[in-house]
Amino acid sequence: MKLQAFRGKRTGFTLIELLVVIAIIAILASLLLPALAKAQGKAKATQCLSNIRQVSLATVLYAGDYQEYIVLLYMNGVTAPGAWWPSTDGIWWPDSLRSYMATTNVIACPMVHNGYGIAMNHPDIGGWRDKPAKFSSVKHPSDTVPYADSGLIANPTERNPDLWIETKDMATLYYRTPANSPYYTDDPQRPIGRHDLRGNAGFMDGHAAAIRVSLLGLQYYPGKGPNGQTATGNPRWASGGNNIYDPRWMWDLE
Repeated sequence: MKLQAFRGKRTGFTLIELLVVIAIIAILASLLLPALAKAQGKAKATQCLSNIRQVSLATVLYAGDYQEYIVLLYMNGVTAPGAWWPSTDGIWWPDSLRSYMATTNVIACPMVHNGYGIAMNHPDIGGWRDKPAKFSSVKHPSDTVPYADSGLIANPTERNPDLWIETKDMATLYYRTPANSPYYTDDPQRPIGRHDLRGNAGFMDGHAAAIRVSLLGLQYYPGKGPNGQTATGNPRWASGGNNIYDPRWMWDLE
């Protein structure tokens, strides 16, 4: 009799109980997913910061082997066999730094799915074809940014760099400085704060940090020199450059 009574008891869930369980799981998932997404974002930002630090250190090592010259964004020459960007016309900076970097993954930001996302300053620091600058010309290496998280800006007329909006997966190998007119506006590849409103920046002394894009000072151009005079920067690159620099700029050699 006891066995029959036991067999007669209900052992499954009712529809209401099942719906309650599903609702609880959905509530827990809604609470956990944002935290997981935030953790994933932080992990990607950390990986990107590590990558940009390696690129910055590679630049320092390159200068040590090449008479203190800063690697060019794009230099005249023919690429070596196995180059990442094979060409008979010129060599992009990742191929120039290849012996100091194991893979192109080092120049990639994990937040960018098509392209790379870590870009070199153009033209003030990286230079073009046959006009390299020397490390000795950099007055403040710990405040000078040759590399940054970068992408194509969808709202280039916005004056506040912290409000720039990135066009997804349109990043390239360079970020433009204001002196690079008219391309600075026509092809607005610029630093971007894609990591919780911060952008990773690599500095001339080899360190890297996550900073607000506005700290680079791209919005202060034309700028103001130490005595209040108009500053238009390096005459080698800037149209009308007067060799006067704004101390708020972190994108130039001064």
